[in-house]
This record gives sequence, C-alpha cells and structure tokens, in this order.
Amino acid sequence: MKILSIQISTPENNAEWWRISNLKRIMEEGGHEVDLIHYCGKNKYEHFQNKDAFPNDKFIITSQLDVYFKHLKLLRDNNYDLVYANTGAAAFCSLSGKLTKTPLVFDMHGDLLQELLLRYGYSFNPKFMANYLQFKIMDYANLKGSNQIICVSNRMIDYLHTSKDIALNKLDYVTNGVDLDFFKPDIYKVQEFKEQLGLEDKLVFGYVGGFQSWQGTENLIKAAKSTNDDEIAFLIVGGETTPQNSDNPNLIFIPKITRNEIPNYYSACDVLILPRPFHIATEVAAPTKFAEYTSMGKPVLTSNVGDAADLVKKYNSGIVIDNNHVNNLLNGFNQFKNLDDAELRKMGKASRKLAENEFDWNIVGKNLLKSLEKFQ
Repeated sequence: MKILSIQISTPENNAEWWRISNLKRIMEEGGHEVDLIHYCGKNKYEHFQNKDAFPNDKFIITSQLDVYFKHLKLLRDNNYDLVYANTGAAAFCSLSGKLTKTPLVFDMHGDLLQELLLRYGYSFNPKFMANYLQFKIMDYANLKGSNQIICVSNRMIDYLHTSKDIALNKLDYVTNGVDLDFFKPDIYKVQEFKEQLGLEDKLVFGYVGGFQSWQGTENLIKAAKSTNDDEIAFLIVGGETTPQNSDNPNLIFIPKITRNEIPNYYSACDVLILPRPFHIATEVAAPTKFAEYTSMGKPVLTSNVGDAADLVKKYNSGIVIDNNHVNNLLNGFNQFKNLDDAELRKMGKASRKLAENEFDWNIVGKNLLKSLEKFQ
C-alpha cells in the first residue's frame, strides 16, 4: 500500500518520535511505500535546525486553520491507500481526508483529554475550559472518525471499549517497542558506574525520565528523602530542571542526559522505579521507560497502574505496590532490601525475558502489519 504517515510538528529526540520513526521503518520493511509528512507552523519549522537528518521526510508549513485544506489537497494530488495518523492531533488534522474516502488509522499514544485533567484537574479558568472543550471535541471526532485505532496498551483497549463504546474489532494492540541490542544488561558497567557515582556496596534504586505530574516523581523524591538507610541509595535522572541535592548523600540527582547515556545510568541501578499515580491517563498509557527498564534486565518497582503492573506480576520481574503513596514506596524499598542477591538476579532475568517477549520491535511490528492487512 501507499501510506501517508502524519506527524504534527517536527521530529524531536523523545519517545513519541522513536515510536513514529520505528513504525515507519516497520511498514516499509513490510513492503509498504510510506511518505512521512510533518505539518508544522512556520516558526517551528524555521527554528528546526536538524532538517538535513531527515532527507526522506516532507515538511509542510501550515496553520491550525488551513492544515485541513492542505491535507485534503495532498490526498487528492496523490494516490494514497491509507492515512496513518500519529497521535490525536495528527488524527484530528487528518479527518478532512474522509472526504476522499481514504481509510484513516489513528495511532493513539495516549488520552489527550485525560492527560489534561491529570495535569490541571477541573477548573473554571477560561483557558482551561477552552482547552477542555477542544480536547473533548478532538477525542470524540477521532474515535468516531477513524477506521481503525492502534492502542499502546491492553488497558487502553478495555477503556475504549467499555467507556467509549468502541467496537473491539476497531481496536488493535501495538505497544511501544525497545531496541534490545541498545538497552541490554552489561555486568561490567554496573560496578564501574556505581564507583563513579560513589554508590558502591549499596542497593541502588533508580528513576530515569521526565518530572511531569503523571510520572509520580514528587512522591518518589519525598520517599527517597525520608529514607536514612546507609545501605540504600537513590539515583534520580532527568527533567528539564532537577531539585537541589539534599543533605542525604545517598540521594543523587542528575540533570537531563542524552539518549546514548541512558543505558549507563540504568546499569548503575539495582532496581528501577515506575512510581506513576493512578489515573485514567496513566492506566491507558504505555511508558517507554518501562520497556527500557525491562530490556536492561532490571527488577522493577511499580505502582499498580496500567499494563506495566500486569506484566510485572505475570513475569514475576519485580514488586507491585498498591499505589505511589510515600508509605507504599517505602514499603517497596524495604521489600527489595530483604531479597537476597539470587532473588534479585532471578527477577532481573525475568525482566529481560519480559522485554524479549513483549517489547521486541519485531513482535510489535508483526502486530502493526497484521492490523494494516485489513485495508489491503
């Protein structure tokens, strides 16, 4: 098939772009011809300094108003068999293409409306109300107007079916994948990086990622600061800004790092933490960091949220706590401390097996190509 893949904005070095680029590669390896189009504002495009790295992509400068007309013209001028919309914004901009009867596949990375509510809660602030109305319309239009919806988690499928009345045959599971060769256990780096960070002979709990409200880092930091056990240390990496290092020498903050550095910091940890709060937005999401955690062969401490909790239980690859409240996190730390080295190694091996069975891009790709077969 000739597929038009749509992204809103320019490529960025983040989980969203890694997914988009990998799915494009998978579609092409599956025999499809794929044009990746970036709809972006003039200012965004002019400040994008890495255009030469994407010679095969096309950038169309547009606005919120005329994007619908430019998309429709693009479909009429080319003989596309399918539109693949990456994220809710791309799906909404692609709805005008329904006039050409070109099938629309919506890759639903997350729930935009629920993410808005998680960040701000309900408010009568005019700006919030405007955003809420916009996202509400987008959510309804995307779910009803798409021919097929790609879901990143099984919990997303359950939620859309039971709460949004979307037929199961319209929902397909294609989760986030991981590069198993890039994120892999390296026993030689563990001690090396522990020594560099002054964390040798300690049980190191780690978190790598953003500090957004849905990540649950606020409670994690509170729990870490209240831990005074010299045999336990915490390595918290990421965020545009990070808190100042506390008086606790066993709590280390590292500013945002490059993607190539991430495996090194994973290696320095004995246990990796996914401390997300319970919310519909987090329930249906599929954190890329969880796939990376497991690919590194590390035991995982996670709150009982989303597919991640289900998979940790299934593979016995870590410990699941009821929620991300400080006391529960502290209890999770203590549970891990009471495990011996053999039990930790066994969990780590189970974690790697989980990644190989669930997050290998080859497996993810088979699910994607199977979904697209419906339109051939």
